Amino acid sequence: MKLIVKYNYFPKQVKATIWFVACQAVQSGCKFLAMPLLVRLLTTEQYGIYSVFLSWLQIITLFATLNLHGGVFNNAMYKYPARRNSYTAASQSLSAVCTLTCFAVYLLFHGTWDRFLGIRPLYIILIFVQLLFTESFFVWAGKQRYEYRYVSLLIYTALLAVLYMALPVISASIFPQEKRLTAVIVSGVFVQVAVGFGFMVYNYIKGKTFYNREFWSYSLRFNIPLIPHYLSGIVLGQADRVMIKRYIGAAEAGIYSFTYNISLVINIITTSVNNAIIPYTYEKLKRRDYENLRRITFFLLLVVGGMCLAFSAVAPELLKVFATAEYYDAVYLVPVISLSSYFTFLYCLFGNVEFFFEANRFITMASIIGAVVNVALNYLLMPVFGYYAAGYTTLFCYILFSVGHYVFMRIVCRRKLDGDRIYNGAAILLLSVIFVLSAFGMMAIYDYPAIRYGIIVAVMIVCFLGRRKIIEMVKLARGKNLKKEG
Repeated sequence: MKLIVKYNYFPKQVKATIWFVACQAVQSGCKFLAMPLLVRLLTTEQYGIYSVFLSWLQIITLFATLNLHGGVFNNAMYKYPARRNSYTAASQSLSAVCTLTCFAVYLLFHGTWDRFLGIRPLYIILIFVQLLFTESFFVWAGKQRYEYRYVSLLIYTALLAVLYMALPVISASIFPQEKRLTAVIVSGVFVQVAVGFGFMVYNYIKGKTFYNREFWSYSLRFNIPLIPHYLSGIVLGQADRVMIKRYIGAAEAGIYSFTYNISLVINIITTSVNNAIIPYTYEKLKRRDYENLRRITFFLLLVVGGMCLAFSAVAPELLKVFATAEYYDAVYLVPVISLSSYFTFLYCLFGNVEFFFEANRFITMASIIGAVVNVALNYLLMPVFGYYAAGYTTLFCYILFSVGHYVFMRIVCRRKLDGDRIYNGAAILLLSVIFVLSAFGMMAIYDYPAIRYGIIVAVMIVCFLGRRKIIEMVKLARGKNLKKEG
């Protein structure tokens, strides 16, 4: 009862954030359940190819959908408050047209593309089939997040996550070893298409719009200049696996991908938190209420950093539970990749400000620099240090990303806000240094589980003892919100 009373003190933005994180927690939980099963059902080479398939899926998604459910969608919800349903329907139409156009280009030069991508033509066709429908779910989900409708989003996210976990695992169990990879991919695509088709129909019924010149023009003008930015983010997250498969081997790509996927459970949650906080950030920027924004985002950074340290602390046990012996050597990459998730969240906080003021040129510049450096470092260091180099180069580039976006955000603030400071750069820098040193320190005590778990318990006790201050902070934020709204 006491917890319910405290929950009622939370502003709607915080409540929505909690439930949106719960959505991603369901997805993460399903991935955690599916991962050890797929690792055991597929060979390391098959798992490596499957990971490369997922990497190419993300890269092709950018060009085939223009990432229309991303930054432009949040801005459109803010720009067209009375026509959100129409924009949602028109956005999925534009995405479908882009997907069919890219598929036509693939068919014209399929031989060249097949050799370049390095996966079976069937898998490439399945990517386009999936992309034709999945954007419908993403734009619907984006609208739910923007309007804080977390119950329906939680229900459908959970349903999709369970189906996406269960069907590939069941399919892999039924088919013989040589056909399991194809069974996993086909069943996963089937789930995405079935769910996406349902939301496509629903969005058209609600929006009653297929084409709108104003919406399509706004989306294209906003998002096309951002393609290098989105591509840079995908390169940082996915190019490692593609390059490992090409220069080292599919088995090594599978080992690296498994470790990366375990650590990126944090990234899934942080992405959800960032998506949930975007409307809150826009609202505070509009009102110039930087104090509350600064307070809440710093608290979220503490939570994200704490999650990274917790994952780093239990990395040896995680790999033993979720993987076979072939994957154990990659345990020292878990803290490195977890820290990448922290800096991903950090640069998104700065990027949200750039998006609000539509400073697309700055966003693109910072992202391109990070991606180019990542590919160059991988090319130079992988032959020397193997797949371990990929984890460290990715972390370095995410730090570079964060620094670049912070610098450009400050330029935007000087131009648009007369130099007002939105975030406390010194405090964020100190916090980031502490998390980096702590995560690397965890690696030094992997052979001493008692010490590791002792530290975890100590941190939990400190958080428990300081819970009143956390609740007071939320109450204070709520009180100031009520005063402003009144």
